[in-house]
Amino acid sequence: MRGKGILSSILNTKISALDVAKYFLSKANREGDWVTNLKMQKLLYYAQAWYLVNYNAPLFKEPIRPWALGPVIKEVYDEFKNFGSAPIDYKSTGQESNIFSKKQKQFLDEFYDIFFKFTAHELVNMSHNESPWKDAFEKRSNEISLDEIKRYYTHLLETSQKNAKKR
Repeated sequence: MRGKGILSSILNTKISALDVAKYFLSKANREGDWVTNLKMQKLLYYAQAWYLVNYNAPLFKEPIRPWALGPVIKEVYDEFKNFGSAPIDYKSTGQESNIFSKKQKQFLDEFYDIFFKFTAHELVNMSHNESPWKDAFEKRSNEISLDEIKRYYTHLLETSQKNAKKR
């Protein structure tokens, strides 16, 4: 179940997961990268998670579902499922970034630079070893709670920062 604070943020969010996916695909085209639907699903999940941690608001409005191969945004999966396991062939319009704020674009670019280096299977393995997906999948939940995502990744960040100070 989504938290009240996060729920009200979702209602105010005009950005869709497909908007974010197109932004990533456009950037991948410019940088000579390729991305499959499987990898896109995990990128969207982690983008949502880290946006929640950093800005206390969701990046996009669609729910994230706990499917067998990890977190999935069904609307984006459906849009690109015809590519199967092949890279998504996307023709950039050059307008993909127009709907994002400067803050969102900066976040997406920094996120891309960190997370795009991981393979689809590395991202699947990462998500499978983390409690938001594991718990929702084991409970056969319809979606992964944004509150659980925020709580888990905030704790992960805080633990990482404490460990860095100890060094």
